[in-house]
Amino acid sequence: MKDYFKFYGAVYIFIIAAIIVMGTSYINDLPNVTKEKIGGFPVVAKDTAKDSAGVTADLPMIKGTLSPPTDVMKYISSTPEMVDKGKSIYTMNCASCHGEQGKGDGVAGASLNPKPRNFHDLNGWTNGTSITMMYKTLQEGITNRGMASYANLPPEDRLNLIMYIRTFLPDYPAVTQVQLDSIDQKYSLTKGVKMPNQIPVKLAMEKILQQNLTVDQKVANIVKTVKANNTDSSAALLLGITSNLTKALTVLAQDSGWINNEAALIKIFDNNPVQNGFKARASYMLSARQLTQLHVYLRRLFTGI
Repeated sequence: MKDYFKFYGAVYIFIIAAIIVMGTSYINDLPNVTKEKIGGFPVVAKDTAKDSAGVTADLPMIKGTLSPPTDVMKYISSTPEMVDKGKSIYTMNCASCHGEQGKGDGVAGASLNPKPRNFHDLNGWTNGTSITMMYKTLQEGITNRGMASYANLPPEDRLNLIMYIRTFLPDYPAVTQVQLDSIDQKYSLTKGVKMPNQIPVKLAMEKILQQNLTVDQKVANIVKTVKANNTDSSAALLLGITSNLTKALTVLAQDSGWINNEAALIKIFDNNPVQNGFKARASYMLSARQLTQLHVYLRRLFTGI
């Protein structure tokens, strides 16, 4: 009889333990469970949407060019030629995300979150729907929504693209001369636009890191030189006005405008001195002759002359 109770007691303990394990597993999985049920059982939701704000497509390598002057004022009204050119540009650059009909339903945009802009809906635009704001969007992009900049396109191509997009809906705001003047003044389109060289983001970051390493190494070498010759009168002047020698020299390394301009050096001493590694009122601690002596010394440390 005792064995009988022992057996069923063990079974009950096993069942209770199993219930606890299953309950814990279910609670831990609650964030992934939707309210939808199939056959009475919850369905685990798989989040397949990608956050487009975090999508970063690297830029291609493009050699800089000088675009010809653009007659901005001719865009006061669209022409069939503008629309045709804009449609071609749209198909090549925009349709994959925004869709062939501009409804934000392109294949490449299907998994993005937030979704690409629907050009048939004028509500909720980040920069607005005027030609001025549409040009701004193409020029600068909207990083937090995954919208890339199209500054690599010639200004006329961007304006033609806008003319085409505006055909999706008759309710876009009218184009005014004031708006076109604003675009021209801000981006100097009638003078021609110099398109800078464009390099991939990854390569640019590598170059910046390399430059920073070079600056850090240069500053480290200068610090060693100054400390090794701390009895030199010029080195003593520098040590006397700095609270953090490495930080102060780094500030000087990042702004070379002072090298041939003693007044610019004084401004560096006086601009947020404590944060930049100098003592408060550093320039007032030196006579005019000492300032000149220190300027010559620093120039020799950084340039060798």
